[in-house]
Formats: sequence, C-alpha cells, structure tokens
Amino acid sequence: MEMKKSLIQLFAGLSLTTLLGANLPSAAPPKRPLDVWAVRSVLDKKPRMLTLALHKDCYVAYDLSTCKLYKAWKGGIAMDGAPYTDKKEIQPTSWGAAYLTDSAASFEWHVRQQNEEVMSKVIFRGYSFRQNQVWLRFVLTTKNQDSVIVEERPEFLSDNVLERTFKTSQVPDNLSVWLYSTTNKWRLESNKTTRKLTKFKALPAQFPPKIEEKFAHEGQRLMAQSDCYTCHKNTEDEVGPSFMRVAQKYPKNEQNLTYLTAKIKSGGTGVWGTSLMNHHPQLSDKELTEMVNYIFTLKPKTPIIQTIQTPQLANNWPTSAGHGAALEGVHPSYDLSTLHSPAFNPRVAAMAFLPDGRLLVSTWDKTGGVYLLDGVTKDDPNQLKIKRIASGLAEPLGMEVVNGQIFVLQKHELTQLMDRNGDDLIDEYRSICNSWTVSADFHEFAFGLVHKEGFFYATLSMAMRLKPHEKQLPDRGKTIKIGMDGSYEAVNFGLRTPNGLGLGVDDELFVTDNQGQWLPANKLIHVRKGDFHGMGWGWLSDDPMPEMTPPTIWLPQDEIGNSPTEIVLVKEGIYKGQMLHGDVTHGGIKRDFVEKINGQYQGAVFRFSQGFEAGVNRLRWGPDGALYVGEVGMTGGGWSWRERLRGLQRLKHNGKITFEMLAVRAKSNGFEIELTEALDGNINLKTTDLMIHQWWYQPTPKYGGPKMDLEQLTPTQLTLSPDRKKLYLEIPNLKTKHVVYFRLPSWLKSQSGHSLWASEAWYTLNHIPE
Repeated sequence: MEMKKSLIQLFAGLSLTTLLGANLPSAAPPKRPLDVWAVRSVLDKKPRMLTLALHKDCYVAYDLSTCKLYKAWKGGIAMDGAPYTDKKEIQPTSWGAAYLTDSAASFEWHVRQQNEEVMSKVIFRGYSFRQNQVWLRFVLTTKNQDSVIVEERPEFLSDNVLERTFKTSQVPDNLSVWLYSTTNKWRLESNKTTRKLTKFKALPAQFPPKIEEKFAHEGQRLMAQSDCYTCHKNTEDEVGPSFMRVAQKYPKNEQNLTYLTAKIKSGGTGVWGTSLMNHHPQLSDKELTEMVNYIFTLKPKTPIIQTIQTPQLANNWPTSAGHGAALEGVHPSYDLSTLHSPAFNPRVAAMAFLPDGRLLVSTWDKTGGVYLLDGVTKDDPNQLKIKRIASGLAEPLGMEVVNGQIFVLQKHELTQLMDRNGDDLIDEYRSICNSWTVSADFHEFAFGLVHKEGFFYATLSMAMRLKPHEKQLPDRGKTIKIGMDGSYEAVNFGLRTPNGLGLGVDDELFVTDNQGQWLPANKLIHVRKGDFHGMGWGWLSDDPMPEMTPPTIWLPQDEIGNSPTEIVLVKEGIYKGQMLHGDVTHGGIKRDFVEKINGQYQGAVFRFSQGFEAGVNRLRWGPDGALYVGEVGMTGGGWSWRERLRGLQRLKHNGKITFEMLAVRAKSNGFEIELTEALDGNINLKTTDLMIHQWWYQPTPKYGGPKMDLEQLTPTQLTLSPDRKKLYLEIPNLKTKHVVYFRLPSWLKSQSGHSLWASEAWYTLNHIPE
C-alpha cells in the first residue's frame, strides 16, 4: 500500500491526456536555463545518455543505447564525477520530481509491414542544432535491410506541455513507423512531420537533495572527503599500503599519533616504497588527529604477513635533478612558452591541428568543450583568438582531424563534429560508432584517437569499482579498430589504463599503460594483433590465462613513470626517429629510443623535460615544428603532478645541443651507449664509474610489484669510440626479459663544456642480439 502511494506521488505530474498530430502552434524556443544545455554523460547509472535542459521547469534525458526518451522531470542534474567535481566512483544523477519516466511509459520503437513486426534494431546516429533546438537522429533497420530515418525534436511549451516533433524519411510505402508506450500506440506519418503533445500537471519547486553519508567515526568521514581512498583501502594494498597494515606497523600511542599526523600533512615517500603520498597542508591538527585515530581502530586482530619485500641495493650515490631524481627544469634545447591564461586555462583532454594551422583543444570538465585557437604559432600571446565551437561532450579524451574533418572520441562514442554553415560552430554531432561495451563505471575511459589507413584506433580502459559478482565487459582493456561504417574489432587485449595511443617508430602504433593490478610497472607497448598484455581482469575465459607479451619498454613506477600518456614521434633534429611521451602524475615528458631485435621492438627510456605547469596529458607537433603540450590533473585524486590541474604550453627548439645519452643499444655481449656530444678529452671513464642494475617483473593480482632478483652488474670492459661519443660496455650475466638500469656519473662533461643533463636510462632487454 505504501509503495502504491509513493508511486502515485512520484508521477503526480503526469497527465493522462496525450494528443497526436494536434494543430497547435509551436511556440518559439524558450531561453535555455544552462549555457551548456545539451550534455552527454553517464546519468543515473546509465552509460550512454543525452540530457537536455529545455526549460527551468523541464529537463529531458534520452537513453541513446535504446534510442528512447528515458525521463522528463522538473529539477536538474548533479554533475558529480572525476572530470566535474574531482570525485571518483560516482557519476552524474538527476534530481527532482518526474513528469514521466521510461519505467512508467516504457517507450518502444516498431516498424510494421501490415500487422507484422519487421524492425531488427534501432541505431543512434547523432544530433544536430537548428535555431537553438536539438534534433536527434535514429535509424530503424528492418529484416529486409531497409533503413528508416526518424528525427525527434523535444521542446517544452507553455502550460507545461512537452512537444515531441518527429520527422520520418526513407519509409517505403509498405511500412509504417510506430512508437509504443505502456498504454498507447502512436503511428508516425510516413515521410512527414508528426507532433505529439503531452500536458503535465504543475509540480512544486524542486531543490537539490542534501546527501549526508553516515560514518561510524569522524576520522572516516574526513578521509572520505579527502584523497585518502584514492591510493589506499582499509584492508587491501593498492597504490599505498592498506590502513590495516599502517595500524599494525604503528601501535596507538602519542608518539605514533604525532608522527603520522605530521606525515599526512607533509606527504613524502620511502616508508612503504617509492610511491609519493600527496601533502595535505589544508587539514587542521584536529582533523589529522581524528583521521589517525580512525586508522588506529583498524589494527588487525591477526597480524598481516607481508611475504614480498621490495629489494634494495646499497647505493651511496648522491641524487639531484636528473641524476637519481626527477628533472626540475625545461630541456635546454627547447624554449617553453605559455598559451593558457586566466581567461582560458583548460584541463586538456585532447588536441589536434586543422589544415590551416589552427589548434583544436577539447577539455576534461563540465563543459566538455572543443575550442578553436587561432594564432598559436605566433610569439605574441595577445594575438591568440579563442572560440568555443562545441560543448556537452562526455570526457572527449581523443581527437583527430582527417581531411579537414573533426573527429572526437567521447567516453562511449566516436563522434564527427560537423559545421554545416561555415561559422566555425558545430551544428551536428554525428555518431560514427557507439556500440562497444560500456557500463557506468567511472574508470571506463576511452583514449586515443589515431587515424591510420582509413581506420580509427582507440583504447578502452578497465572498470575499477566492480562488485564481487561483476565481471569486466568484453571490450574493456583493448585497443579497438573502428571503421567509418560504425564497425569495430579488437586488436590486442589485457590493458589497464592505456592513456597514450600514438603513431611511433616505423609508423607503428604504440600505447602506454598504467601500473596497477597485474601490472608491476608502467609500460610502453607495441600494438600488435592478438597480443595479451597481462591485465588478468580482462581474461573472461575459464581457460588458463595466456602468457603476457613483454612490453617494448618497462617504465618503473615513480622512477620514470606513474601515469604515462600520449606518444609522438620526433621527425627531425638529433632525436629524429625516437618517441616522446607524457606523464600526468610523474610529470613532464620522457624520451623513448627503440630498436628491433629478433623481430620485436625493445629499447630505453630517458628523462627529457619537466618545468611544465601541470601533468602532461597530450602532445601534438604544430605546423611551426613546435611541440604543443596539453596538461591536466584532478584535486585530491592522485592523478596530478604537484596537484596542478591545467595548462597549455609550447616547446620550441632553440638550436642548442644538450649533453645527454642519445641512445642505448643492446649488443651480443653488452651495450653501446651513444652520447649527443663527445666526452671531454680529459675524462678517463672507468667501469667502476657506472651504476648498472638488472631485475625483472612478475605480474600478480596485487597492485604493482617489486623488482625481482635485483642485482648489480659490473662491466668487464669499457671502450670509448675514437670520436668519444660512444661507450661500449661488455657486461656478463645479462638476462633476457629483464630491465637493465644505467646511471652515468653526474660529473661528466662534454668537449664543449656542457654538464650532463640527465644521467639515467632504463633499457628493457627482451632479446639479446646474436
């Protein structure tokens, strides 16, 4: 009885009077209540949704996976989530009172031939804007391969009337198009316009709900509001140790209370490994005390036994920027200029250049915008002109321009952005492909976008907050190949968070992936058909999991990577033929040298440049030969460099030579290290002047992993080439499928007097050449 009463109250605004094809005049579109009034997102745990803020008293949402009206209501949207409010594990939700919902009306499309149902499926093909109104486009296909077009324009009229205008086209004479609801069946006029009007009863004013989570302890509430659970869990190790292990290590007393509160406030690394904990200067002493006291309550009754310890080798070498520690400044061969400003400071999701040299920038935020930047190649930032040309996109983390046409990769769709009237504003958002498997999980990103030989390539990350009974969806953790006809196929699988797809050496596809469960370190991967890359969550078969394909380069966590991103190929200059990639959390840009041994790529990664405004997410070469750097981050989310969130900058070569390692090449009995400049003639380099380590990684279900069988190597011979630019090292006991770490002495100088910019290299030795 109570449930029936609640349902009556919930749908009190729904009128029983519905008119079809009524001859009422259509009012002019009202002023929209929001600047961005058409929004793609997850909504109410449904992944492919379009929400339209038609009027302050009426929002409507469409489920684009079924091409149906999901809901009409008075209220609004709570735009919560990682790109909107820096909160993980939640997504946007509707609030307010419903005029109608799909659960009550249960709308269904039908195509009939006389009395026989002949429709096979309905496909969403995008939407367009005309006179500040939106027209959705659906294609209804039949068993006879007919394709019927239905366009729908919703509008909210005076007197609480929802108008739905339908235009049908390509309807054969022997077919009819119908829209069924639970209580009615409406036939749409063939190849004509039909209007459906529904009058709602007035609803009272609506207000966003106040959601107050209940916590057993004040410290738990404070930790939930901070970024603690981004890197920690109560009972399981993740990026950092579980809070149970922390409570076990530090018994409750005043000394440990003082130590832990200070540690949380100041941040740091080294106690539990190399992962960096953010500092928290904004927390008061009282708040810190409450948080630590809660952690004390988690002490396990049975001690936790840690079976694997990260090995360490004795190392008394001093560290400084570029020498055992991250770089601090911009690469000396490049000048850095800033394109962002207080008026335009984007969280860069993707970038691409138009043929005329103008730069497109999409943003990872509530706007979900695409901006057109004119004048980026000029040295005067005051000449930069910025225009927003599109908005409402769902996390547009990939973009590509093909023959002057703009394509954007949203979280759940590959979309073509089309300007129909030449005013540089996008009129049509055409859906190219929206059929890969998705859920409402916040971590199901779509990354890319690369166009090659008539196809698009994108990568789909794994879900991260599944319940125990849930499995990853079939397409997650894969690189996919997409055709312009909307078809797609998997290329490889077993990826985790592959936020770095790009064309690299030999015009081959490469991608970076992020350390985590089943990934003991970050990776740079050559994309090949059928390869499995180790992430066990994506293995859905009962058969034994296949062997992991070794990465082209391992990127050890917090040494040279943390959240690696987009790859670009260097096409000129001293680094020609090498690759660069960014990193959001470790920050900066890294340089990758690869070579082909026994038919497979392997190679070394070097530190390249820091000094940017925020973590590096996207890289693009401009028509001026400069490298454009798009930056991003999120507060309190463990996905930022020094908690900085935004930036758009440009690196331009200044003609200077920087003294550093240019390449590391594997040889049958050791390695060759090539320098960018000749070594100072007065330096007599000895084998004991180099630090060389070797180890391998073992993927496990746990987050990250230690260096296995870590050992120090000593060259038996060091030979310098006549031009003093190459070092030949004979090294015994090298092992395949291992990482070999090199560190040169920081006091090295070139013949021209330059100091060594960076002294380290990490080489992945998958094969030893014969």
